[in-house]
Amino acid sequence: MHLRKLVGIAGITALVAGSLSGTAFGHGDKERFEESQYRHDLMEHANYAISNIVQLIKGKASHDGHLEKLADIMALSASMTKDAFEKDTRGMEGHTSAKDAVWENWEDFAERADKYTADTAAFAEAAKSGDQEATMAAFKKAASNCKSCHDKYQD
Repeated sequence: MHLRKLVGIAGITALVAGSLSGTAFGHGDKERFEESQYRHDLMEHANYAISNIVQLIKGKASHDGHLEKLADIMALSASMTKDAFEKDTRGMEGHTSAKDAVWENWEDFAERADKYTADTAAFAEAAKSGDQEATMAAFKKAASNCKSCHDKYQD
């Protein structure tokens, strides 16, 4: 796959690994409340898509047409993110990875979610274009949104 040649694999892998650190590993036996579980499951769609995209980039998997489909999954998941967090769940009984800062700084969170949505949509379009350089640039931008939001708003 030619995508490997367009990026420094170590750099993109480190970026994505940082983005996934909070979602790729469970929180033990802590039981989530229903709204938290919904958000978690929604974000897992993006997580799994990103994980598979990285496998394609690294050349560890090779499936024609999958990059475009995985980019669509990532974009679709992103398009639901802000709505999934609109309900303020502070104080609900059970586990959540969302910090109270989500609702304390709603305008910033919502702006980041909108940017993530736009950037993942741009990534999906770039992936369909066949322009590998544009695709990788768009992927890096979308993945960096994951990391910046998780750094600030996820336990």
